[in-house]
Amino acid sequence: MEFRVTGSVTEPAFNHNKHGVTQEMLQDWLTLLMNKNAEDVTAAQPDMGASIKKESVQFLFQTCDKLKMSPEVKYLSLELFDRFMLQHVNDLHQHVLKSGNLKTRDKDWLDIKKRVSNQVVLRIITCIQIASKLTSHYRVLSPHRARRFLQDAGHRYNTESIMQSELRVIKTLNFRLAKHSPLVYLEAILESLGHMDPSANILKLHDLGMKLLDLVYLQYDDVYYKLYQVATGGSPSTSQQIDSFASVRADKMLLMVSIVTASAYIIENESHQKTMIMLSKLTKIPEEDIADFASVIFNLVVDTRED
Repeated sequence: MEFRVTGSVTEPAFNHNKHGVTQEMLQDWLTLLMNKNAEDVTAAQPDMGASIKKESVQFLFQTCDKLKMSPEVKYLSLELFDRFMLQHVNDLHQHVLKSGNLKTRDKDWLDIKKRVSNQVVLRIITCIQIASKLTSHYRVLSPHRARRFLQDAGHRYNTESIMQSELRVIKTLNFRLAKHSPLVYLEAILESLGHMDPSANILKLHDLGMKLLDLVYLQYDDVYYKLYQVATGGSPSTSQQIDSFASVRADKMLLMVSIVTASAYIIENESHQKTMIMLSKLTKIPEEDIADFASVIFNLVVDTRED
């Protein structure tokens, strides 16, 4: 994978003099996000993120690019996919435990895991469909368009199967689809940072921050494994140690302030310390925690460039 820092964006328009939000509204928005983030951290499940594997993430990102979906759809559909797969696999496993014959239970579970694996492409497309409906009133991925895309990719699903998959995902998530994607946290933090430091190049931080966010998701397991090593001084050797890090993986606010800090270091490393201090004051996340995670992300960029 080639990682590039170059590139510019014209949207979103941060800290717009005429149409931007007031400081009071921005503070309320950030407080709402921090409270929601705290709830997600408290409710974090050990297996969260288990479906964020490089092959699945690459397919999802490439599909969104081909379908010309917005970045919000891309990140939201990834969140939906991980949440769905976690609940879906748990539901199926419980079904096997409760209804399966003891003699055939292991075989039944292997068969189910194989079927779930074969349906990953369909589930990803379904999550993109749902995310497109949640974020847009006109660029929606319809079942017919999804069928054509799948057929072009060599997957033979009919429209009925695609619609049934959408219903399955919605029911499995108990109709609780509305979640803040990481992009919402990133943009709220950058809007706030722009108010605190008018000299900060928010558009460059946003552009690079989205690239780093892609990179983190593509190397998800490796990123959090290295962060565990930095935070604890050792490697997780038991499932309990890995599970204990679930709350860190669920902390989108920590991820976003670390990405912004790493971006500031790459763009102009002389001022990144100032940025990190402001982000720490803004979110109440300790500077040491931000520095540790930002260093992991920066080293990931260095390693990717060398590859």
